[in-house]
Amino acid sequence: MEHKEIIKKGSKSFSLASLFFSQKEKEASWKLYSWCRYCDDAIDEETDPLLMKERLESLRSETQKLVHGPSAQIHFSGMHEVMRDFKLPMIYPQDLLRGMEMDVLGRRYETLEDLEEYCYCVAGTVGLMMCHILGIRSEKALKHAVSMGNAMQLTNIARDIGEDHQRGRLYLPTSWLKELGIGESELFNELNQDKLITLQERLLARADVLYREGYEGLSYLSLRSSWAVMIASLIYREIGQSIRKNPLRSLSERTIVYTGRKISLIVLSSVKMIPLIFLSLTQGRVSSPKSIWSRGL
Repeated sequence: MEHKEIIKKGSKSFSLASLFFSQKEKEASWKLYSWCRYCDDAIDEETDPLLMKERLESLRSETQKLVHGPSAQIHFSGMHEVMRDFKLPMIYPQDLLRGMEMDVLGRRYETLEDLEEYCYCVAGTVGLMMCHILGIRSEKALKHAVSMGNAMQLTNIARDIGEDHQRGRLYLPTSWLKELGIGESELFNELNQDKLITLQERLLARADVLYREGYEGLSYLSLRSSWAVMIASLIYREIGQSIRKNPLRSLSERTIVYTGRKISLIVLSSVKMIPLIFLSLTQGRVSSPKSIWSRGL
């Protein structure tokens, strides 16, 4: 399966947003996603703890080899090309696999800060790698990229509380559970539904803060790239809004954003881009509004 097909199958939201990148950025983002998805599936599709550890060590070994040359495996060969062409520091993929190790070990997170360390590993690092693909190296910009990645991961966690519970995973800070007097085994007791919804909202509220921090970094990107990131973030924020509208349903089935709504969010993203377009024009980064939208779209 080609990298383009992998992202289309694995994440329709990211696949849609990636279409607004330049061809070079687009292909690199597909390769990056392909490697991330492969690693994620390798861990999530295994239930035996011992085999999960073996798979993790294999992923680490194969990833480390990429600094020396390409791999025969499509997911790793694509990642090698991204690392080579965009000079990705090895610490980023290593940190992502460190986050997967937390899942393998069944780690629990006492505080929100502990949870955000996990979010950084499995999502913030992806934001950092995308910065390299988009030609961004500024320390300030990288901080905003981590915020955006963490916001999306917190949205995922709020969406998947039920699924994660069935897998024996818990991402809600245990200190939050203690505050409300909920034991992990009692999480889905009907008597605790309102409390669980309260915890879900706390995750989404923190995600909202991080989304705003992430948006502040869009000015470091080209207009085209910032538009793509805006689209992806609006779709993810919509997941949070859908959860808020029907929290009880979200605890028993996955919340999704339908195609019609995604199209309307693309239109909304265009409106939200107006301040960046104005800034770009005043700073002489582009010659006219027409050139912004016409190049390669």
